[in-house]
Amino acid sequence: MALNGMLPTSDYAEDQPLYHFILTTHVVHRVLPIGAFISSAIPLASTFILRRAAVHPLTVLLLRSNSTGALVSLGLGGAMTLGRMWGRADIEWKDRSWRLLRNTGQAQLDDFSAAGLVAGALLGAAGRGPLPLWRGAVGGAGLGTLAGTVAFVVWKSTLGKKNEQ
Repeated sequence: MALNGMLPTSDYAEDQPLYHFILTTHVVHRVLPIGAFISSAIPLASTFILRRAAVHPLTVLLLRSNSTGALVSLGLGGAMTLGRMWGRADIEWKDRSWRLLRNTGQAQLDDFSAAGLVAGALLGAAGRGPLPLWRGAVGGAGLGTLAGTVAFVVWKSTLGKKNEQ
């Protein structure tokens, strides 16, 4: 079952329920992999390019950096949605939410990314080292959305095209 299948949708955009929640959640969910990419670049560059001696293992550095990046991404995603949709009529919110739920490619990407988020949160919490549980889980969730997005791109560029023919 697709993740989007769990969200209520209507036959017509005008009747779409939970439209503010759906659109805001979508934007935040799409910003998380970008934040994870940027947040991963910092400890990776410090370790491999600048060759600084790490006090903690690379996994701990990545989880710590990505937990901060995920929280910043949450705030930015909410602000981006608010800034873009400020003053818009409810029908515009409903239409965008409805189209997101009806877009097959977007639904597939969201499914991959959500699966990565859950797996990443569990793995991050388990392998957090000296970090608090929340930092491991949140950092892992951010990395998981990035891994899920990359997996979707790879799948779509290889297997996905074969299935469409």
